[in-house]
Amino acid sequence: MHHNYYFLRQLTDTLRPQLLGMKLGACFSQNKDELILGFYNTDDQQELFIKVHFAAYFCCLQFPVQFHRAKRNSVDLFSELLDQEVIKIQQFTNERSFWLHFGGRGLLFKMHGNRANLLLTESNQVTDIFRSSLANDYSLEISSLDRSLTADRAAFDTAEGNIRELYFTFGKIPLSFLQQQNYEDKSSDEQWKLLQSVLATLENPNQYFVIEWQGKLHLSLLPLGNTVARFTEPMPALNDFFLRKIKRIRLDSLKGKLLQKLEKQKKQSEQYIRKNQRTLEKLEKGLQHQQIADIIMANLHQIPARVTEVALFDFYHNQTVNIKLNRQLSPQKNAERYYRKAKNQKIEIAQLRKNIEQKESQLLETEVHLEYLEPLDDLTEIRQYAEEHQLLDTKAEEEKNFPFRVFGLDGYTVWVGKSAKNNDELIRNYSHKDDLWLHAKDVTGSHVIIKQQGNQPPPPYIVEQAAQIAAYYSKRKSDSLCPVIVTPRKYVRKSKNLPPGAVIVDREEVVMVEPKLPG
Repeated sequence: MHHNYYFLRQLTDTLRPQLLGMKLGACFSQNKDELILGFYNTDDQQELFIKVHFAAYFCCLQFPVQFHRAKRNSVDLFSELLDQEVIKIQQFTNERSFWLHFGGRGLLFKMHGNRANLLLTESNQVTDIFRSSLANDYSLEISSLDRSLTADRAAFDTAEGNIRELYFTFGKIPLSFLQQQNYEDKSSDEQWKLLQSVLATLENPNQYFVIEWQGKLHLSLLPLGNTVARFTEPMPALNDFFLRKIKRIRLDSLKGKLLQKLEKQKKQSEQYIRKNQRTLEKLEKGLQHQQIADIIMANLHQIPARVTEVALFDFYHNQTVNIKLNRQLSPQKNAERYYRKAKNQKIEIAQLRKNIEQKESQLLETEVHLEYLEPLDDLTEIRQYAEEHQLLDTKAEEEKNFPFRVFGLDGYTVWVGKSAKNNDELIRNYSHKDDLWLHAKDVTGSHVIIKQQGNQPPPPYIVEQAAQIAAYYSKRKSDSLCPVIVTPRKYVRKSKNLPPGAVIVDREEVVMVEPKLPG
């Protein structure tokens, strides 16, 4: 419920007396998913920080006691508001959004789940946004955010107790709480009474719960599932929930990565053992080279000269077998050749047995790791176990497993495709529409992506260095100068009929650079 209207209303009520009159002293991003807002009051030297964490997997606000800006890799945003005073905090009615007013400009917090965003407004129009991937937010009609809700007894009777029709503001947790109270089995009067009781709690909660429900952590105004922590104020509750949730996400990510890696190792080991056991069984059960040589030696007088195959009696298995021969060699020399093969075959069998034993030992070790890790739910313990048993990928292994070449240019990350199909993979699955795309003009070569940081485009010298990389990994590598296309990824299209690596570029700029890699 950390995005729920009822919680946000309590949060803004608590925030209002603290934030009104303060000025925005800092607004910056240190990674694409987070924005830090720092407010100050010169009269009493008070500070207030808001961390806006808007990742696709988890969107939430946090109020850290203090925050130290990194010296590198941070970008200033919404600089129009710096040193401007907060004159009003507006909670939109029945809506998961609130608005900080700074005179004619404002910051609108749109807390719509994984589509949450922070919008810069001026004269009631959106002029800039934090999450550039949500471009539709530019056309948001702010006047439509206040929403009316009619839920009196008459409306309740008309809706026949349908809560979703009455209260679009409730969300999953209040609805599930009502279900646990056997709402559907009660009479109309009992339903109305229960509904009003829950609504009163949502509108004026005296406790805030961090709960474990349906296998996930939630912030709730109602006691549902298992209570992990409880608070009497919304901001401490939100801070606690944020830290627990981030820790849980990291735990699930690390644990999932380790279990996936171990399951893959287990599957590969099992396949290797089965394959080599089949090979070993075939070698051991089939006619051995030693036996073939003995059969030839026992039948030298029966073997015609210069034949490629002969049928001889196999006294080991009491049957006639066909034996292949080298027609250039005498029968005795053929027997010697099989004796040499027999020696190698014994070595091969011994090596196969050794390999199978080693892989069975690895498989057992992998199964022990899986059995130990699966029930763990403590991040520190999982990380410690992984480090002790060297289960985590080293930086070299991660780079080796990453599908593209990677370059770091003064804090900007550049990815370079390795082949035509790999270029398609880079475009389709690893690039964002606001990333910069580069490619040597009119020749085959690698696709190059400069990953976007915040809302600011990379500086020209970064673009030039990335263009040099694109030129280097192209057919113009040996030219003194190479034209390179530079355009946002959103202007690059891939249609089904195009061959691997080929794209259509709708808008482009061209820079001339020397093909070379960063020094």
